[in-house]
Amino acid sequence: MKLLKSMKPLLTLLLLLLAGSLLAAGQNIIDDGWATAQGYRFSGRLTEDTHQPAKADSGSVTAAYRSTRLLFSSGAEGEVGWSVGKLVWRSRADDHGYWALMTNQPLTLPAGWHAIASPIPASSAASLLVHDPQNRLGIISDIDDTILVSEVTNKAKLLKNSLAVPPEARQAVAGVAALYARTAQQNPNPAATPIFYLSASPKQLTDSLRRFLAKNAFPRGVLMLKEVGHESRDPLTDQQNYKLGRIEAILQAFPDVQFMLIGDDGERDPEVYAEIARRYPQQISGVWIRRVSADPKRARIAGQQDLATLLAN
Repeated sequence: MKLLKSMKPLLTLLLLLLAGSLLAAGQNIIDDGWATAQGYRFSGRLTEDTHQPAKADSGSVTAAYRSTRLLFSSGAEGEVGWSVGKLVWRSRADDHGYWALMTNQPLTLPAGWHAIASPIPASSAASLLVHDPQNRLGIISDIDDTILVSEVTNKAKLLKNSLAVPPEARQAVAGVAALYARTAQQNPNPAATPIFYLSASPKQLTDSLRRFLAKNAFPRGVLMLKEVGHESRDPLTDQQNYKLGRIEAILQAFPDVQFMLIGDDGERDPEVYAEIARRYPQQISGVWIRRVSADPKRARIAGQQDLATLLAN
């Protein structure tokens, strides 16, 4: 009996490998996860196909073709599994391919980053951040027009930037990666700084954004993108409530961390951050906004500072 019990993780992994081999050719888009004393969270999307972002040297036509295939990739319903070291989990993807596991149980893993493995091929490398309680400073950052030049206020340019340019050729906002790296150095364990890259972009762009972050030397962080589908847990068109919900989940999971909120005024970041600062004043160390709106009547919210000033200093 003891032998069978000790072999249970191995047997589970073998069953997951078998399930993966029986699934039609596809891949598992695994999100970065996190674990704290409050619990842990995993999620992802199972697909029927293995589309990949355009290569770094692709032309605009090829890039647009590959990006469009990514966005319209079909989700696969079925059993999904993943592991971190000797720990193994199972869940089930819905008919859009989305799966998630959230629990209030802590994990007995060392602080820092741990690779997430999957018997179904992962679309790109994903990791689990195990929080170091010594780290008391974190960052929650928007992506489009905050760290990545997207021009969201011009829909034609937004589509071109998002679809027709390979990830490595996308333009980073100058100085932001270095700013985040310097901020992380203020923690006792800089490599495990709780940094979250939060966007309302669809989860299908996960691999593209990972390549952009790596190319431009952004510090390691949890990439959080949106589920898209009529049965999604994320609101389809309400970007403000989507971000509010995601940020609240982060703050509740990291109650002893003060976060810098960094975004832009191209959409609703100032309003979202103002509401978060009102609800969680003790956990917000400051709000910085990159000014990209061409609207002279765009309101500036009291207490929010210009990101340009922070970068200049």
